[in-house]
Amino acid sequence: MARRWVTILVGAVLAVAGAVARAAEPPNILVVLTDDQRYDAMGFMGHPWLETPNMDRLAREGVHFENAFVTTSLCSPSRASIFTGLYTHNHRVADNYHAISDKLVFFPQYLQ
Repeated sequence: MARRWVTILVGAVLAVAGAVARAAEPPNILVVLTDDQRYDAMGFMGHPWLETPNMDRLAREGVHFENAFVTTSLCSPSRASIFTGLYTHNHRVADNYHAISDKLVFFPQYLQ
């Protein structure tokens, strides 16, 4: 099931990139992932006094996913799930102190 979501995410990114890319160059894909940040802590999300002009431009000219969910509230397991498409019990990063296995396939590898 997790691989299905990775496939959907990769497909969506590639579809948008393919629609935007007109040259023969590969698309630039930038994934911005922050920890412990509220959803509205950017200017483009309507924050009344935060100024984030570069992030605003990226959101305006690129793709901005408004809904994102993780299966655990800890940072490292969440990042591991996002970048592998696996649940915590599959990638085995159960806390913020243990590294992820280098034997797993990560999101950028799916794009190559």
